[in-house]
Amino acid sequence: MFQRIDKRTVAALISDKNKRMRDVPSFLKRTSDLLKEGYTFPEALFMLLPYHAEKAELWGVRIQQQFNSGSSVADILQQFSIPRHFLLLTKIAEEKGGLADTLQYISEQMRFQEDMRKKFIKLLIYPVFLIAILATVFVLFRNYFLPNMQQIAVSADSQRIASLKLAMVLLHFPDFLIGFLILSILLLFSIIHFIRKKDIADQLKIILKTPVANSFYKLNITRQFSRLLGSLLVSGVSLQHALTILEEQKLSPHLSYIASLLRERVIFGDSLSDAVNILQLFTPKFDEFIRHGEKSGYLGREMLIFSDLLNERIHSMLKICLSAIQPFFFILIAICIVAAYLSMLLPVYDLIEIL
Repeated sequence: MFQRIDKRTVAALISDKNKRMRDVPSFLKRTSDLLKEGYTFPEALFMLLPYHAEKAELWGVRIQQQFNSGSSVADILQQFSIPRHFLLLTKIAEEKGGLADTLQYISEQMRFQEDMRKKFIKLLIYPVFLIAILATVFVLFRNYFLPNMQQIAVSADSQRIASLKLAMVLLHFPDFLIGFLILSILLLFSIIHFIRKKDIADQLKIILKTPVANSFYKLNITRQFSRLLGSLLVSGVSLQHALTILEEQKLSPHLSYIASLLRERVIFGDSLSDAVNILQLFTPKFDEFIRHGEKSGYLGREMLIFSDLLNERIHSMLKICLSAIQPFFFILIAICIVAAYLSMLLPVYDLIEIL
């Protein structure tokens, strides 16, 4: 289908991150639609490449090489910057069935994430623009207005005007704010790097002891685990075999470790709901939901439903967090404006009284 191209050229394409696929969520959605229409995965992929890749010919050669070498769907989709936990879904769907529905689900989740990212950037543009203007005003005040006030104070033999000292502190407020932000980011990255260097068991201990990270981690890991295990159970895999599959996969070390803990308890006779309750690694009431599925005999389907419920909860939380970002920045801007006015007016009032 594609003519032969030098391997170095293909390697250059893959190493150039700016030449990735365009609109990956739409690409996955269209692939899903073609699979439902009866196309094979390679046929759907090669049909859509010209519409989503800047250099479709090079991409086609690369993907054809992967097909020839026996690569899985997950291995091929990994080239398209798809998150690893989604790749795990495709790996399970390829083996157990339901690839079209899985690609549609991944497309919807990636579309939501992309929309949130765009909304986040859009929300930040105006506050960041205002903060940049205010920072310029503060620099001008600090370099021109305040020195003039100090000279007037010197000429009036009033060098000890307290408001001048206060104005100097207020005009350095943006510096303190930016410095605090930089230190917070550096500290956060240092903590993340420190945690990643430890093994999974120690990582879990640290995360579960951190209040905010604890809640978000449990929500996310419960959503992923419920989706993956539910997909396996619905496809007819037994519980122990499903846990073994999750334990042996390499795409998500955390899920692998948690699945090993659960499988160990299930082997020794505990039900899945009891094992989940004992480990305390998942969101509250997850064990009750599993217990209901065990009694009804529809554990797989109910875990998929629970995963969808957690998706909705996470989406709502993200929307709330995004809606709070702009007011937070506007509060900081208001504080900066008040600081600017005080730094300008207080020295003027003091000098008027003295003169």
